[in-house]
Amino acid sequence: MVEKKQWKLGMICLATLFVLLALSGYNTKDEKMNGEEKEEVRGENTEKKGRSEEDEELEEDFEIATTVEEMTKENPGKYTGNKYNKAIIHRALDNQDFQEKDSFEVYQSLLKLMGEGANYKEKYQFFEAFDPSIETAVTEMPGGITIDGSGELGIDVNIAILLDASGSMNQKVGGKTKMELAKKAINEFVASLPEEANVMLRVYGHKGSNDDKDKKISCDSTEVVYDLAPYNKGDFRKALDKFKPTGWTPIAKTISETKKDFEKAGSEGQNIIYVVSDGIETCDGDPVKAAKDLHDSNIEPVINIIGFDMDSEGQKQLREVAEAGGGKFEMVNNADDFNKMWDEERRDLWNQWWNWGNENWSTVRDEQNKKTSSLLDEKNSFSRLSSDESNRMYEATSYLKDKKQINYETWEEARSLVKQRREIIKEYYDEKYEELNTTVKNEGEGLKESIKKKEEEMKEKYKD
Repeated sequence: MVEKKQWKLGMICLATLFVLLALSGYNTKDEKMNGEEKEEVRGENTEKKGRSEEDEELEEDFEIATTVEEMTKENPGKYTGNKYNKAIIHRALDNQDFQEKDSFEVYQSLLKLMGEGANYKEKYQFFEAFDPSIETAVTEMPGGITIDGSGELGIDVNIAILLDASGSMNQKVGGKTKMELAKKAINEFVASLPEEANVMLRVYGHKGSNDDKDKKISCDSTEVVYDLAPYNKGDFRKALDKFKPTGWTPIAKTISETKKDFEKAGSEGQNIIYVVSDGIETCDGDPVKAAKDLHDSNIEPVINIIGFDMDSEGQKQLREVAEAGGGKFEMVNNADDFNKMWDEERRDLWNQWWNWGNENWSTVRDEQNKKTSSLLDEKNSFSRLSSDESNRMYEATSYLKDKKQINYETWEEARSLVKQRREIIKEYYDEKYEELNTTVKNEGEGLKESIKKKEEEMKEKYKD
């Protein structure tokens, strides 16, 4: 009986031992399995955790460009421009996992592949640096008329008339004295000039007499009777009435004194001198040298000579004076010659104004067209580059959706980001083009209108 109890007790202990050993073995195996798999799981978790942190960091650093200037600071994608190939892009997309990416990350990935970025810089800088003003330098106008950058026309000419008042100008030609004819012709001439032109009248030889005893007085006599100023009909006629022909002919001294007149006035612009005389220098001066010195000075005037009823010797000397002064010599013998000379001058000026108007209008038009064309070309080029970028990115988003790499919602959001980028660029070049092109058009049209207006105005003045 005792043996039987001992046997049962032994069996219970043995069973207990087996259970303990089994439990011990299971725990050991479980620990071993957990040990091996724990590292793998830890690795997977670490990898997942790493990707998550990377995605978060990527999303945190990624800022959507809201201006074209910001876009120009982006690195261009790997497959932009001529490097783009749809098959290569698809392969590059296949090598990425987009399952866990949101629309911003998808958009960023597409930019890294196809975004033009810094490739926009040249076009952006073109519009930012473009000067829409018309820079055509309008050629010098007949009569010294100038035009400023705003298209305003003005006169920038100074005309000095040096009138011989020596005794010989008292001789009659066709019932009137040379002086009377000269005064009439001079008055008509200055009256035909643009109103803003500055005019000066200086006379010489109007004191003393043509006797030897009065030579010194007469040769020293040269006087401004109408200061350099715009023409005033009443004042100019009064100036013409202040003197009468009486003395000798100090042409050289008068030309030299005229330099001082211009320097004193300090007027800038074109300087023109008309010497009206009926004879040669009679005061021992050298009018040719005086004319050359004045013409070569900082005044740089053109010296024209109008010879009135002169002999061959006088014509020869005064022609040389005109040549030395860079001007021309005109010979008149009577009132009809005076009228003919001014008629020819008017016809010549009419032709000059016609040529000037057409030449400069065409030059301004050409610059205007050139600037307008360059703006349009650059706008279209900008548009093509941006359109290529957006179309390629649209295609890529559709590819990802079709391959089930992204869902419909992500596809729609990514396309919206691409569209937004395209609209930012389009709004920029549309506004810049409109702004710059409007300025080019307004300046060009304003300048052309001013040129034509002045051409017609002056042709009317000089027509027969």
